Amino acid sequence: MPPVASVLDLPVHVLPDYAGCLIEQIVSGHGGHVVTLNAEMAMLARQEPNLASLICRAELVVPDGAGVVWAMRFQGRRVQRCAGIDLVSAVLPELARRRTRVFLLGAAPGVTEAVAGQWSRQYPGLILCGQHDGYFTEADEVRLREQLQAGNPQVILVGLGVPKQEFWIERTRSYLPTTVFVGVGGSFDIWAGTKERAPKWLRENHLEWFYRLVKEPWRWRRMLALPKFALAILRRGLP
Repeated sequence: MPPVASVLDLPVHVLPDYAGCLIEQIVSGHGGHVVTLNAEMAMLARQEPNLASLICRAELVVPDGAGVVWAMRFQGRRVQRCAGIDLVSAVLPELARRRTRVFLLGAAPGVTEAVAGQWSRQYPGLILCGQHDGYFTEADEVRLREQLQAGNPQVILVGLGVPKQEFWIERTRSYLPTTVFVGVGGSFDIWAGTKERAPKWLRENHLEWFYRLVKEPWRWRRMLALPKFALAILRRGLP
């Protein structure tokens, strides 16, 4: 098992190579849940015990957000941020080389189809065994589960937003025990080109949150999780 740090009682794995660990997890055929943890999710988990519990049970928890990286460094653990979109993008060439079966789930109608079309051209070895948008009813979910079991994907990328994607993974993983589920949030929109990601220099200076706020000002209430998270970490560090 990789070393584990604790951020507000949630585990974060400390690794030099998260992409390599993810590849190993997929190749092993043991399945699992990959959580991309950020400050907003950590604060939500403090309010929702069920979310905290499933994060604690996840096979791999990566430091997705700059706040989580800062919190770990505050504890003396130096790690590099590993955003979910970067993690998946990093493993795609190797997944294609291994002819891995991948299913795409989430976003608005047509978005995952656009991503599948791009990846089919860019990674011809990748076996995209299906896709579905993020809008489905309880009855649809039963049919979706049957579709997934028929396709038997080795990886399912789930972009339903937090915490919906985590709870869906928790409900579904027992039906696909050898599958690795990765929560990717809004990554499909960026891969499809329907939304733009923050410029690299903003990401490198931990200001991606500011770019999102400028582009989507309605997110300001959600962004309040950032100062609350920082305050909670500082309070933990006080004697």
